[in-house]
Amino acid sequence: KLVVENVEVLTQMRTSFDKPEQMAALFKRLSSVDSVLKRMTIIGVILSFRSLAQEALRDVLSYHIPFLVSSIEDFKDHIPRETDMKVAMNVYELSSAAGLPCEIDPALVVALSSQKS
Repeated sequence: KLVVENVEVLTQMRTSFDKPEQMAALFKRLSSVDSVLKRMTIIGVILSFRSLAQEALRDVLSYHIPFLVSSIEDFKDHIPRETDMKVAMNVYELSSAAGLPCEIDPALVVALSSQKS
């Protein structure tokens, strides 16, 4: 909602990032800036926490079941580019559940697909 509300100003800011005077003027035209900054901060904290939790999960699973984790890594690393997206998402979900970083975040895909109108 905030992006839609500020779409024109954000588009102008995107093309004027190398012009400080114009950026300052455009920044003043943004509405709900405090709300945007607050939400971005919250999102950053959530993503940092999630990253730490995934890293801890990966470390624990690698210690206790290294063979299974290495098998999941092989699945993820050797998935062909031409693979059907549903199959690829299943592999990414498995990898994410084992704490491995993925090209496509399955949780984000699910969240965005539920928001689709």
